[in-house]
Amino acid sequence: MPKVCTTAQALSRTISYPLKHEIMYPRAVTVCLAAINKGSGEPRIVLCSDTRLDYGDLGSTNTTVKLDVLGHGWCIHSAGEWSGISYLCSLLKERMQKIDEPISSIGQIEKLTQLTLNDFILSSLHDKKATYQALLSGFLLESPVIVEATVYKGRPKLELHDSFRAIGSGAMIAAFLLSLREYHPDMPLSYAVYLAYEAKRASEKTGYVGRFTTLAIQAPHVPDSTDRAHLKLMNLTGIANLDSLYRGLWKVPLVQIPEFPDDFFHSFGK
Repeated sequence: MPKVCTTAQALSRTISYPLKHEIMYPRAVTVCLAAINKGSGEPRIVLCSDTRLDYGDLGSTNTTVKLDVLGHGWCIHSAGEWSGISYLCSLLKERMQKIDEPISSIGQIEKLTQLTLNDFILSSLHDKKATYQALLSGFLLESPVIVEATVYKGRPKLELHDSFRAIGSGAMIAAFLLSLREYHPDMPLSYAVYLAYEAKRASEKTGYVGRFTTLAIQAPHVPDSTDRAHLKLMNLTGIANLDSLYRGLWKVPLVQIPEFPDDFFHSFGK
């Protein structure tokens, strides 16, 4: 008869072992938007985003910069699984800055981006279950351009936009509000800047968008270097002014609604 260790049996019944726990990696909690503007007489692109990054069980931070300079006057906003999208952006940045001549056609941008997406999908940082989004913004012969690059379920996709575009978990609300405001590129630049800020603030209602805002105005770039873009970043004073305008419009009633008289209704059951 085989011997049985009763001590081991007793221990196995009394010791509680930790449950398997899935590690939570940085999640896509963001909104980034780009809006073309020609209302000031010169072409501009308004860029706006939050600064939140969620680390799952480890908490979150509100100090993440989601706007980067690709070079040759182009910028990029990133959203999605953070490790992967950061690597994708670095690949595109490296590839773009190796080009010596100025970028003069949308075909060049599309080719560079498509090659980068293909390389990223083959890399170890690509997760088929994750979504990766990027907004490229720049100018071709003084004409503003927005290119959206997406990898969803292992499939790359490129889209051009001639007015505005938003990405991230708050994109639906931001895009809805810009559409509701009937945003178009010929609006005055100051109004376009406010509408971008307003759309970002509204997207915070999803609960996944950070409360801090970065906002910049992109202008055509003088082709004197391969690693720069022409940007004006709004400082805290400018953001505070936009916030004051936003609160004046959204935090107070537009009109006083009077009491409705009885003749507005049909009554039943008396």
